[in-house]
Amino acid sequence: MSEVLTGRPRVSGLAPRGIVAPGDRVRWMGEQYTVSALSGTTVHLAPAPGSAAPPLAAAIQFLAVAEDFAVLDETGLPLAADPFPNWAMLEGVSPDCARDARTWRRHIIEVETGLLPGVPEGSRPREGYDPDRFTLVERYQRKAAELSAVLEWKVSWQTVQRKRLAYLKEDIWGLVDKRCTRKSTLHGRTDARLVDLLLALHERQAKEQAATDARTLFKNLRRAARATLGPAVKVPKDPTLYALLKRLGIDALQLRDPSRRRKDRLNRPAPPFGVTTATAPGELVQIDSTALDVKVLGDDGRPTQVELTAAIDVFTRSIIAAILRPKTPGRRKTRQQTRALLSTGTSKGRATKAVDASLLLALCMVPAPMRPGFDGAASAARSDLPYEELLEVDARMEHAAARPVIMPETIVIDHGTVFAGQTFFDACSYLGISPRPARKRTPTDKAIVERTFESIKSLFSQHVNSYTGRDFSRRGKEIDPDRLWTLQELDDLLQEWIAIGWQARPHEELRSPYEPNLPPLTPNQVYAAGVQAAGYVPIPLGFKDYLQLLPTAWVGVRDEGIRFRNRTYDNYKGEVEEVRNRPSGLKGKKRDGWELRYNPYTPEQVWLRDHRSGEWITAVFKHQHLIGAPWTQHLWETATAEHVARGGRHTDDENIAQVLADLLERAGHGPDEPGVVSVPDGYGPLPGLESRWAPPGEGNFDPFAGAAALDLDALGPLTVLELDEASLYAPDALSPADAAGPGAVPGWEAPGHADTEEASLLADLDDLDDGLDDAARLLLDLPTETDPPQEDM
Repeated sequence: MSEVLTGRPRVSGLAPRGIVAPGDRVRWMGEQYTVSALSGTTVHLAPAPGSAAPPLAAAIQFLAVAEDFAVLDETGLPLAADPFPNWAMLEGVSPDCARDARTWRRHIIEVETGLLPGVPEGSRPREGYDPDRFTLVERYQRKAAELSAVLEWKVSWQTVQRKRLAYLKEDIWGLVDKRCTRKSTLHGRTDARLVDLLLALHERQAKEQAATDARTLFKNLRRAARATLGPAVKVPKDPTLYALLKRLGIDALQLRDPSRRRKDRLNRPAPPFGVTTATAPGELVQIDSTALDVKVLGDDGRPTQVELTAAIDVFTRSIIAAILRPKTPGRRKTRQQTRALLSTGTSKGRATKAVDASLLLALCMVPAPMRPGFDGAASAARSDLPYEELLEVDARMEHAAARPVIMPETIVIDHGTVFAGQTFFDACSYLGISPRPARKRTPTDKAIVERTFESIKSLFSQHVNSYTGRDFSRRGKEIDPDRLWTLQELDDLLQEWIAIGWQARPHEELRSPYEPNLPPLTPNQVYAAGVQAAGYVPIPLGFKDYLQLLPTAWVGVRDEGIRFRNRTYDNYKGEVEEVRNRPSGLKGKKRDGWELRYNPYTPEQVWLRDHRSGEWITAVFKHQHLIGAPWTQHLWETATAEHVARGGRHTDDENIAQVLADLLERAGHGPDEPGVVSVPDGYGPLPGLESRWAPPGEGNFDPFAGAAALDLDALGPLTVLELDEASLYAPDALSPADAAGPGAVPGWEAPGHADTEEASLLADLDDLDDGLDDAARLLLDLPTETDPPQEDM
């Protein structure tokens, strides 16, 4: 059906044909007429010269529905009706993409016909666009130059040609940028046929239980694709295929081990499934380690990952102890550095050690002290713990945090190197704990601690400013690396969150077995009920008990002192004279050596035991005065490697101590190139506690409140901290200041966020800058400033 419009002048371009105006020749009812006049919706027709038909006046509606009605050209042939653009095709694309398509349509019409759509009839083509004078290539070049100069689109004439051909073939859809219509799929831009072929090859190898690897799978994929799909289908390179395997849920490391794949299926517990239960606090405790997905400022001044080792009580779901340790990945060293560090026991990476697992057991049995900066809500006195009853039998609860004290009876561990050493089993034997190793490759044997780790990461880790996410899909934008917490600060935040955010938070698994419709209980509430039935016995751990949990070495005492890990230790009080240059008399692997206890996190002093009298002798590093600050075994290894790289010897402990002092000074200034730290959108540097679970607090805990002012002039030079021979944990030896821990560190208060700038919105075409000239407005189909407003008909 042709379209007839009245009241408008004839327009050129690809406007719909069939528009009549006075003077047009038309065909109707088998006769030819000339439009003589228009009167409203009535068209007056005069017969053509030589025709016997009478003059007629007909409504537009009758002319439009007539089958033989047509507007004739100068030769008497009907004008073909141009199709109306299908604007509905632009509904599924973005507004910017639709705007570009409409703009391109105006330009393509001008290239095709010489005139822009909407210009009055009788207008002449602009210079360079007349089809009678210029070829298509010349018009392409003219349009490309114009778009590049006026609109700054930077297009070539080949692009204009491609757009015109696409428009003639697909109408307005051909001008749409197809990048706006792409949908994200699981396999990305990889051909779906290649993905199906890859899955088929993987399934076949799994059924055949063939030992292979990812490279072999990719080689078979390329061979099968060339044979079945032809050379036209290109197989991506290996890095893309590795990413494709990860998206498809295929572990590339397990491809070469078919038995591991079978074990993954067979290690699943047989139904019906049950829940691990306990009837009293400490009856069953699960211990494990995991990466906390948080970066901190390491003791060497560089960003490093953090590993968490925690003990979870099954009965109360309480986190009864947690230790954070930095995890430094191993770096490739030169042969000279490797040879120099062999004697120091350097490992590929540094994280939780066997001594940490032993100290974790000690932390389970002593109250967690309130630390400087803790909120008052973290105190045991304001929690659901039976504070008054516990305080009567254990004076250490006076300044304790809201964390239960639980003596483990049975501990479930895995086969990690942290728990596989003899040090951990010796500590369990000394404390009267029964260790129970889980089955290999069976994480369901300790499912509670595994699930608790996921909760810690979702409730605590992701609120820390340096949260990195557990994989690439959960990483966020980069932040300022100078805002990293130190390891001690992060540990303070975690311990406070355990007291406020975890122990006071209702747990869905903690419901009354007699009244299941009641709300769930918190770990502290369940512990309070368990203590009423099982009781509480305080276990004071003394200084000697602390030493029994440390790793052991067997050394000799020479004239210069105790030589241990390329360092010299000595006691300046003369307490080692009884054992100097004397054999211990202990045979076997001890080889007449003396028992030495050490802590790799405080190697500035060691403890030597005289088994004849049972006394412990404290020995201090000979060159500690050059360092003057706490350090770790990892920092010593780093300083040793740096000293060896300069041409020194790994046994020169005095020069290494000086290098270590310089390293600590550089670490205090922060990293030069700290690397990339990621944080999800919406999270800031302040770990956000869930306030709905936190009891109301009254300010921060101050362990030094009421203490006399310190006279700085009376202080002497900094020396090694001497441990008291009494007890670190015994109730009689604890004072309010000692129970609070070391010096004050920043608590929950952190520097505020800088206000982020709001993203600017894209301006609509009607809000373009008034500085556009008339040529640009004409190309964008905008009215010029001098054009009068047009009234709608």
